Amino acid sequence: MRGQLARSIGKTVPGRLGCSALSSRQQGASAWRQPRTVPSAARAESQQAGPAAAEKQAEKEEPQRGHQAPQNSAANLEATDPEILAYREHQQTAARISLAEEARTLVALGKFGVLSTNARGELEGYPSGSVVEFAADSKGRPVFAFSTMSPHTADIKKDGRCSFTVMAEPFRGIADGHVTLIGKAAPISNEEERAAAKEVYMSKHPSSVWVEFGDFGLFRMNEIVSARLVAGFAPSGKITEEEYGAAQPDPVAPFSAPVAGHMNADHAEATVAMMKHYVGITVSKAAIMSIDRLGMTVSCERGQDQFKARLPFPRPATDRKSIKELIVEMTRAAAAAQS
Repeated sequence: MRGQLARSIGKTVPGRLGCSALSSRQQGASAWRQPRTVPSAARAESQQAGPAAAEKQAEKEEPQRGHQAPQNSAANLEATDPEILAYREHQQTAARISLAEEARTLVALGKFGVLSTNARGELEGYPSGSVVEFAADSKGRPVFAFSTMSPHTADIKKDGRCSFTVMAEPFRGIADGHVTLIGKAAPISNEEERAAAKEVYMSKHPSSVWVEFGDFGLFRMNEIVSARLVAGFAPSGKITEEEYGAAQPDPVAPFSAPVAGHMNADHAEATVAMMKHYVGITVSKAAIMSIDRLGMTVSCERGQDQFKARLPFPRPATDRKSIKELIVEMTRAAAAAQS
């Protein structure tokens, strides 16, 4: 199986980022939280003062007691489970790419997004959303091709302020990543810049022949003043203009979907073993959701619990070949630990 694993991963080809993606910082940190205990000193004093005072004190404490788990509940038992404690400790320091890198990766791999402009006329003051094609340039700026007939074209010419939301592909729900860029868009007037932008756009949308039509023009989100990454139950946060501009897309993201898909289809047991060896927790199922240069994000099942976990690489990956080598190395180490 080990030799087969190495050969089969080596045959994978670049594809879309299966970015449900984007790591699970908040999920890992918050899973299996310990229940909150409620101080009982005030209740004891009120009981000594009489039934009426005790009842009144109980009413005051009721909101707190409503969220407290029973003494022998699963939540209390999980708080002392050594595997869950090991999982928590591991996830706190597990290597992850930055929010800015995740945002740049989503934008770099995206083809479609929702552009929200400031409407004109009778709808002035209301946001107007449109699904549009785009391609990102080397600075992470979205490039668009708009028809003069489109409402958002006139909106931007009057007021360039807009937001642009890009979602991970495939986008299956709120647990999948999406990023919103906030800034200003404008027509590209410089001839040299327009030619470069057209090349960027056509490389992502080669069948969009209408770009050559006279009533179409190239636009670009030149000024990105802020970005917000939302990854459902994974990390979320604000990204500054400087952070976004300084970051680069993850170099191995184009290989994430094919490698993860192959591992999940043919070597799922190897991922289960890696979770036990590297994270310290026994799971019944483990599926790789996404891969970046620092590791993998894994969806796990343990009994009735479902959660995400970060499974870092021993060292950063730089290309498809290094992904293969790292996963084979980790698989062998996990198998050896079990034997």
